[in-house]
Amino acid sequence: MNRSATAGARGLVMLLAGLLAVALASACSLNGPVTDATSGTAPTGGTAAAAGDGQAPFLQGPLTVGIAAREIVNDYNRDIVAGAEEAFRAQGATVTTTNAGGDATRHINNIQTLVNSGVNVLVIELGDPAQLGPVVAQARSKGVVVVTAGVGSTVPGAVTDVGGDESLMAEMMTRSLLDAVNYRGDLYAFWVPGAPLLETRLRVLQAMVQDYPDVRLHLQPSDFSPARVQSQMQAILTSNPDAGSIAGVWGAYDQMTSGAVQAIQQANRPEIAVASIDGDRATFPMLYAPNSPFVATVVQNAQLIGQLAAQAALDARAGKPVAPNVFTTAWVATRHNGIAAAERRYGPGIWEQVKLDRAEVERQWPQTQDVVVMQPMSPRG
Repeated sequence: MNRSATAGARGLVMLLAGLLAVALASACSLNGPVTDATSGTAPTGGTAAAAGDGQAPFLQGPLTVGIAAREIVNDYNRDIVAGAEEAFRAQGATVTTTNAGGDATRHINNIQTLVNSGVNVLVIELGDPAQLGPVVAQARSKGVVVVTAGVGSTVPGAVTDVGGDESLMAEMMTRSLLDAVNYRGDLYAFWVPGAPLLETRLRVLQAMVQDYPDVRLHLQPSDFSPARVQSQMQAILTSNPDAGSIAGVWGAYDQMTSGAVQAIQQANRPEIAVASIDGDRATFPMLYAPNSPFVATVVQNAQLIGQLAAQAALDARAGKPVAPNVFTTAWVATRHNGIAAAERRYGPGIWEQVKLDRAEVERQWPQTQDVVVMQPMSPRG
């Protein structure tokens, strides 16, 4: 990798440092634009799309909602959809949900079908902002309230995008991994080219390792299949059979990263450290599995993303102001705070769900670390 630190990379690292400092200041009080799972209040500030944008007023009448999911393959996807459905149905809405199965073209077609079916509120879960632009504009021209969830930036015509702060979460995860490998050695990074959120996470990784000349970064473009990642990791392990030849593995999100974890376990190479993002239910058995190389994940509250997306749509429809981006909280889970980290996200019933003995986990891994909740802070108040 080119060790010349570009101005852009340095600038990104400085920005991340600022975000981290602000987040730390808010971690104890949780007084930010969005709180954690104990509160579903969406932030105000900014301008709602209905106010003076020169487009059709938002449709009123009985609440008819379409939720277009690009895929429903892990807890992150499922919980966003479930959170939105629950919030809308609590308001008496009729809700129709589509699943594109990971197919971007089908996702666009599903969105168009929902718009043409007469919904007055549309929530889009995941997608490429450029690809979504035309269909969001079409929906907006018909008076449909559009909110995106997990897109990573606001699509023109949409009221807001709700999700985790991708840059902040990537910094948190990368910092944990770099510390685990003592800021040296060969690091292999798996991501999916063209996936907007994952590209953002990768850019943060690339910027951060510029400051550590003893880290050698190897990019491993892949797809969304854990089996593909497992196969790639097996080949890497075969080419690097000696202990210490691989320091760590950076995975763009937990489910795909599980393939690398399985390959490392099968090769009996627990000295390799692995970290990722999401904190799915399946992540915690992976964290606490015998000889697991998985050392950290960033947990984000996906159900709250769905709830806040629904609230933002309802507020916009009622003429209330909504911020152009709504960020939820996130926190790092390691083996030494994993009990509190998991329960904060899923409640005490998580251990029965994932078939882990909570007392045995605590016996093997003393819970000596705090859960530090992070989020960006808006100056709008």
